[in-house]
Amino acid sequence: MATAWGDESVRKTGVPSPMYLMGACVCDDTETETRQRLALLKPKGARKLHWRDMRPSLRGKVVDAMAAMDIDHVIVAAVPMSQWNTAERARRKCLERLLPLLETEYNVDTLVLERREISQDRNDIRFIDGLRSRRFIGPIRVELCAGETDARLWLPDQLLGAYGDAQAGTGRYDEFLGHVRTVFIDPGF
Repeated sequence: MATAWGDESVRKTGVPSPMYLMGACVCDDTETETRQRLALLKPKGARKLHWRDMRPSLRGKVVDAMAAMDIDHVIVAAVPMSQWNTAERARRKCLERLLPLLETEYNVDTLVLERREISQDRNDIRFIDGLRSRRFIGPIRVELCAGETDARLWLPDQLLGAYGDAQAGTGRYDEFLGHVRTVFIDPGF
């Protein structure tokens, strides 16, 4: 079984249509291995590698480093985001699509997501428990972790940053993104 590391991103400006993105990276590397590969790329003084805090030249180096790693990348996109009424509803629909996809097609038994506000985390767990009780998902576990404590959580942030920049026309990451599985959901899902 494998572990995936996930994050979210909302893009409203500079893109053809506002979008809510949830990305996951299936990574078997240890936290130490991932941190060692990415630590030199982290801006000095930063607690974690965060796409929006990096210069464009550094972003390209991070994408190159990720392309060299043995990782499966998946993005679930709710586009246009306005069809979902709220970002939280778009998040739930993305989780509803992502979890069974990871479980059945990538053999993932654990998805680690970055912690958010306590009430948001509680709502996520309640929603995921509901998916499980309706047998929409199997035994896949969802764990919540602070972003700076595990470098593997930096990976989906970079993935979504590269994708969002490409959609906005401000980044050229075609080769890397060509290996990323992207699933679009619609309100009827």
